[in-house]
Amino acid sequence: MLVGHRVILRPFRRSDLDGLYDLVSDVREIGEFWPLGCISEPRWFKQFEETNWWTSDFKLFLITDRDGRRIGQINIYKASHSYEGWELGYRIYKPEDRGKGTMSEAVRLATAYLFEQEPIGRIQILLDPRNEASRIVAERVGYTLEGTLRDAHFDRGEYLNLLLFSILRSEATPLADLLAPLDECGG
Repeated sequence: MLVGHRVILRPFRRSDLDGLYDLVSDVREIGEFWPLGCISEPRWFKQFEETNWWTSDFKLFLITDRDGRRIGQINIYKASHSYEGWELGYRIYKPEDRGKGTMSEAVRLATAYLFEQEPIGRIQILLDPRNEASRIVAERVGYTLEGTLRDAHFDRGEYLNLLLFSILRSEATPLADLLAPLDECGG
């Protein structure tokens, strides 16, 4: 569990699943930039039962506030089979929780965690050029724009460009500097 000053990142628990399928599958809530897609409820639960959404090449962090309320998620996955890089994707579940700086802290924690755990030199984020909020998060955390991947993603009936951002190990804040002290956590 990664306990920051405002958010906590941790793998999903079985107890987190209550009501989560409805939350993550409601296309009215996902916003215009999260990929449109549906998975059947039995398949979704089966994937959790098989892996807890945590494998050697895919990890899914739940983002909660300090009181344990589910706020969003960070997907972490291998960026390519040809090099040892990783990629982050992130989402705040409810529109009313967006725009409060929560995701910046969560992405900072996930980035630092990956650099602590994996022998990698870089992490990347791909995002829709129209998604200004996501771009602000990436830049605020220290990711640098590398370029545009033209017609790289098909969603909602059209091919979309994606912006490629990256951060190098030497540019990231160390995990120890981001974790809340134990006395702040009541422990």
